[in-house]
Amino acid sequence: MRMALANWRAISRGPYKMLQLAEEVFESHEMKLWIILLLCILQLLQGSRSTNYEVIGDEKTMDIVCDAQEDKGNVPLRQILDISGLTFEVAEDLETLYYNGDIKVLMDVPSGPIGMQVDVFRWERNEWIPTPLCLKRDSLCNSLTNPREIWYPLFRKIPKNEMICPPKKGHIYTLNNVSNHEFVRNMPHADIAGDLKAVVHLSSGDLKTCAVVFFKVYVN
Repeated sequence: MRMALANWRAISRGPYKMLQLAEEVFESHEMKLWIILLLCILQLLQGSRSTNYEVIGDEKTMDIVCDAQEDKGNVPLRQILDISGLTFEVAEDLETLYYNGDIKVLMDVPSGPIGMQVDVFRWERNEWIPTPLCLKRDSLCNSLTNPREIWYPLFRKIPKNEMICPPKKGHIYTLNNVSNHEFVRNMPHADIAGDLKAVVHLSSGDLKTCAVVFFKVYVN
């Protein structure tokens, strides 16, 4: 009981006390090295949790069309979705946009899961440079309503009765004051500040398409 109490007191006083206790308990040099390495990793992870990001979508995202080099699809997104019914209003800060209107589905999407892969690029030295950031989902439909996903603040504003996925031809998704300006808090730190674009590849059955999203990221 006394040993357990001593361990708890050492842990509560921080990693350095933990290391001192470990040196008393373990005689092996290899064990000491592993403890030191583990404590360093824990300290780094603890420091990385407090990073907040400000994300602002660019109005040219309305184009959504990938260029020929990026596109690996066999059906252009414009043949799947009609976004001509969308409009946006500019807020007083001249950066925040509020989107309103309808997105209409122009063709039946296969009933199987919709796979998604996102690759992120940063604008540097007048060209788009690949970053290590990527995102892959085996089922886009399942992830749309997940509060832990970064796009949840956008899709939660679509009426629940419209959140049908995969959609059928003629289905309509309605946007009501959906903002391009979001804050993502308490995320691991990554060197992603700047002008970015995300190339999104979607696939379902034999159907493949591509979309591109432009945005800015600030680290707070």
